[in-house]
Amino acid sequence: MTSSTTYLITGANRGIGLGLTAALLLRANTTVIATIRTLTTSTSDLTTLPIAPNSRLVIIPFTLSLSSPSAVSESLLSTLAENKITKIDTLILNAGLGSSFFPTLQTTLASLLEHFESNTLLPIAFFQTLYPLLSTPSKLILISSSLGSIKDMEGATPTLAYGVSKAGANYFVRKVHFEHAGVVALAVHPGWVKTANGQNFADSIGVAEPPMTLEQSVNGVLAQIDGATKETTSGSFVSFDGSTVEW
Repeated sequence: MTSSTTYLITGANRGIGLGLTAALLLRANTTVIATIRTLTTSTSDLTTLPIAPNSRLVIIPFTLSLSSPSAVSESLLSTLAENKITKIDTLILNAGLGSSFFPTLQTTLASLLEHFESNTLLPIAFFQTLYPLLSTPSKLILISSSLGSIKDMEGATPTLAYGVSKAGANYFVRKVHFEHAGVVALAVHPGWVKTANGQNFADSIGVAEPPMTLEQSVNGVLAQIDGATKETTSGSFVSFDGSTVEW
């Protein structure tokens, strides 16, 4: 009997998350768990995706609650159990926010907090909640951004809230690499892609549109995911093309 590979992708209803979901569903014997923010989030783009033989799509709403994280975590695990999900091979932390692209003096504390919750705390919450279901070995993939690189921040790119939150998430991924021998942990820069977040950044610096197509990004990101091992790229920050991104 052929074994099935299970992926969980956060923020799977649009952009890179939707692209990754679509590509993985074309692989036979694959289960893709696609999380969305709320029950009212549109799922039409997900439910119309073609699915390979012996593969399936499971759509689950998940909203982070800092006031009652345990209740939300229990609800997520219960929903997974109802859908007969007993293990996760690859956790792809894609959900995130990129709505504030301003320099330091123009960035509000409220915006910083909003980005930190979405881009740093949410990935950590997913890992903490789903760790009991991760197979051994498993993969933890953060869809990060070169805008979260501390070394390569020269210039006047106005990305304080977004950059700080991505840098925090990068730290979390590298920490997991050293703390968990059975987890391949990798941060991946998907490129500057024609998505809503990518366009928001383009607008902030006066560029007409991002240079990369979604297909180019997804193909590159999946190549990094498929090839990642504990001995090779785990604990590192790479671009969609396999090149190293400085922390």
